Amino acid sequence: MMKLDIMQAVMATVDSEWHCPLADQLAGRWPHDPGQVWFWRVSANFVFVYKHGGQDFILRFNHASERTAAQIVAELAYVNALAERGIRVARPIPSLAGNLIESVSTTLGEFHAVVFEKLPGEQLEVDDLSGEQFNRWGRALAALHEAATQIEVTGRSTWQDQLAFVAATVPAAESAIHQAVDRTATALQKLPITPQNYGLIHYDFELDNLIWHNGQPGIIDFDDCAWSWFAADIALALGDLIGESAHALDLQNEAFQQFLAGYRAIRAMNDAALHHLPLFIQAANLYTFARLYRALTPVNEAGELPWMAGLRDKLAAKMALIRDDLARGLPES
Repeated sequence: MMKLDIMQAVMATVDSEWHCPLADQLAGRWPHDPGQVWFWRVSANFVFVYKHGGQDFILRFNHASERTAAQIVAELAYVNALAERGIRVARPIPSLAGNLIESVSTTLGEFHAVVFEKLPGEQLEVDDLSGEQFNRWGRALAALHEAATQIEVTGRSTWQDQLAFVAATVPAAESAIHQAVDRTATALQKLPITPQNYGLIHYDFELDNLIWHNGQPGIIDFDDCAWSWFAADIALALGDLIGESAHALDLQNEAFQQFLAGYRAIRAMNDAALHHLPLFIQAANLYTFARLYRALTPVNEAGELPWMAGLRDKLAAKMALIRDDLARGLPES
C-alpha cells in the first residue's frame, strides 16, 4: 500500500470517465491510442489499462519515493527470465525509446512507469475454484519456484531487509511489534537455506494475481518479489483460503491438500518446511503492518476524496487485527 497522500494527489485528477492526465503523460512514452487510457485500480501502484493496435496493455506506475528504479529493473529482469523458461507471465513492453522503465518528472513529482502486456483470461474467486483448479494453482507456484532456482537476479529485498524495514518504520511505542520482530528474526535465522528451499519468490501469489485462460493460471504483479524460503510463498498464496492469521492455518483443509498435491507433483516440499508456515505468515504480517503504518502517516484529512476516510478506517482495522494476532505469538506445534 502506497502512502495515502500520494494516492490522494493522483486520484484527485481522475475524472468521471476514469481518465487521468498523469496516466496520459506517462503512457505517451509508449505506443498507444490517445484518449484510450483508463484507470483500473490502485494499491501499491497505480494501474491503468490502455489500447494500441487493437491490443490491451497495462500501465503501472509509482511515485519515486515508493520504489526505486533499480528495484523495478530487478523485478523486470526476473519476469523476463521466468518467461524465457516457459512460465506464463505478463512481460514488460519496451517504450518508444527502447526502455523497460521510464522515469518521468511531472507536476506531482517523479514517477517510474512500466507497461506490461495484458494476459488474456479472467480472475477467479476462491469460492469458485474446483479441486482441480486448486491443484493447478499449486502446480503453477511449483513451476515458478523450479524456474527460480535457475535464475540469479540482484537488487531485490530479502526477508532480513523486510524485518529491518519494520524495525525502522514502526515507532518504539509499538513494543509488541518490535518484540515480534526480534522473535521472528531469531526463528528465521535458525532455518536451513539451500538452493532447493530458498530463492526469489513471488511473495503475493494470491488469486488476484493470477489470470486464468484455458484452465491454466498466468501470473502478474511481481512487484513484491523477494528472497525468502519457497515455503513462504505457499503460506502467502493461501491468504484467500485461510485468512492472514498464523493461527488459522489448517494443513488438513481439503483445498489446501489439493493445492499441495499440485505443488508436489512438480517439485518437492517436505512436511518439515510446512511446519514453518505460521512463522512465514507472521513475518509477512509484520511487514504488512509496517507498510500500512507508513501509508497512514501522516494523515491529512483536509480536502480528501470522499472514499479516503473509509480506506483509512479499513487499513487501521487491518493493523489492529495484525497487532492482536502477533500478540498471540506462534501457534503451538
